[in-house]
Amino acid sequence: MHLKSRFFYIVIVYVIFVLCVNNVIFYFSTKHTVIGNVEEQSMMAARNLRIAIDRYKTSVNYVEDLVGQQLRTVAIATRDRLAPNADQVTNAELEQISRELGVSHITLLKRQGDDIVGVRSSDPKEIGMSTKKWGYWFTAFKQLLADREVTIPQGQKLPNYWAGPIEHADTDPNKIDKWGYFYDGTTDYIINPYVEDIQIKHYDQLAGPDVILNAMIQDNPSILEMTGFNYNTFGKPLKVSRSQSGQRFVSLYDRPVPFGQYTYAEGDRDAESVRSAIERNETIAYTTVVQGRKVVKSFIPVQPKSNDTTADYPYVIGVVFDYHTIREVLDEQIHSMINRIVVMTALSLVLLLIVFRMIKRNKDEAVRVTQEAYIDEMNDMFTTIRGQRHDFLNHVQTIHTMLQLKKYDDLKEYTGELIGEIRQINDIIQIGHPAIAAIVQSKVVIAMDKKIDFRHEFSPFGNLTLGVKSVDIVKIIGNLVDNAFDETVKLPVAERWVELKGWYTGRTLFITVRNPGPVLDDEEKRKIFEPGYSTKTAGDHSGIGLAVTKERVGYYKGTITVESDAEQGTTFIVSIPLERFGK
Repeated sequence: MHLKSRFFYIVIVYVIFVLCVNNVIFYFSTKHTVIGNVEEQSMMAARNLRIAIDRYKTSVNYVEDLVGQQLRTVAIATRDRLAPNADQVTNAELEQISRELGVSHITLLKRQGDDIVGVRSSDPKEIGMSTKKWGYWFTAFKQLLADREVTIPQGQKLPNYWAGPIEHADTDPNKIDKWGYFYDGTTDYIINPYVEDIQIKHYDQLAGPDVILNAMIQDNPSILEMTGFNYNTFGKPLKVSRSQSGQRFVSLYDRPVPFGQYTYAEGDRDAESVRSAIERNETIAYTTVVQGRKVVKSFIPVQPKSNDTTADYPYVIGVVFDYHTIREVLDEQIHSMINRIVVMTALSLVLLLIVFRMIKRNKDEAVRVTQEAYIDEMNDMFTTIRGQRHDFLNHVQTIHTMLQLKKYDDLKEYTGELIGEIRQINDIIQIGHPAIAAIVQSKVVIAMDKKIDFRHEFSPFGNLTLGVKSVDIVKIIGNLVDNAFDETVKLPVAERWVELKGWYTGRTLFITVRNPGPVLDDEEKRKIFEPGYSTKTAGDHSGIGLAVTKERVGYYKGTITVESDAEQGTTFIVSIPLERFGK
């Protein structure tokens, strides 16, 4: 394969490789961004759900407080209609008052030993009901009886009154009720009216957490499910309570999953994620496969806002995002990436073809110009030689005539001049390299015109293969000699000289050009090879001759240096290794 073609193909492969690497990086950065967007969407959905739940809980609390205040009013009205001693009150009286005041039931609680028991009630299930194992509820009853004031953080507290949160009824766990407890010391019992919380249940069905998150999932099909995890109980043994009737139930505030669906379960890993999210107070997110489906799971912590650790417990919102959505985005990116590679490769090929053609055209033009100069110089040399051979007979005739006239002194002077010219021509011919001989001959003519003593000395190269193109050897010698001529013509005629030498030793070709002139300092030696720099008058030269020379020498892995002092003048030394090209 041709060297240029190989280079062209290498460039094409490199361009395609760079495009591929660039697009692969773009793909993975896009993947990272898309997953980041999924996490952001999950967090946004969780934030919106949290806000909605907070509003819901605020509304529920407000309604609960209103119900609690109504129950207190019912309790006061009940106190006014009953005897102060529980023994004097009948269950029938409580049934009638309940119907009249619009509550589900009324129970009277009285201390019996270390327990507080339901002694009278409109609900037969409440009679004999023990509260000793009711936890903070029992504490509230004791405080109410002792101090007529409740100080525990849970529940609603009013003068002589406490209302517990909505909860399953201990006597009938199938019901969820709201209870109020009143005691002002005028009776020997706590008055406990309560209602089945039908209104709050209905509100929960209309605007509860499940309604909110279902609407959010419907609006965003990429979200497969959203789940509320109770930090206090999720991942732990289920806390089951037993009612006094023997039925088992789980408190509303002990449910591991208080709202949402939980079908994409991973057991211990989900429990650990819930724990970490709350304890580190940061979102936990990862990609996993559940039920043969690849998903992105996010766990967003929600910290409590009050001291009521029972009703306002820390929870985590879990969001399961369908990875298929990410896959679709990435597939679009892959298709876009492939199309982009194809288009960019085609454009790169066209651009490279244009650039290569421009380079080739410029190179061909440079070669043409150099070859024309080379041919002109060769023609000049051979024209000079032919003219000198043509004049040879004239020289012989002149010598013959001088001999006849016995003008020996004139003959001696004439033959001396003739021998010098012949020796100069012979020196040029003996160089053995047509291009070098031609450039030397052309510079001889220029030197004569500028009245410069041009001295040249070359070792015969014979059949030596220099490994340097003729056009390049012409550039190197021509630029150096021209630069020397330009410096020398500034001097008086008697001081004008330029010395050109060429030889090889071992595997190195040497060329030196020396001329008199001002001494160059270190800064000038450093800058003299820079494009555009020149020590000549501005506008007379472009300052690129020495830069081109250095570039050509460097191309052949050679070196060019400059030495300058008052005694020897300025000398440019070129060395080019021959071993790279072979002899």
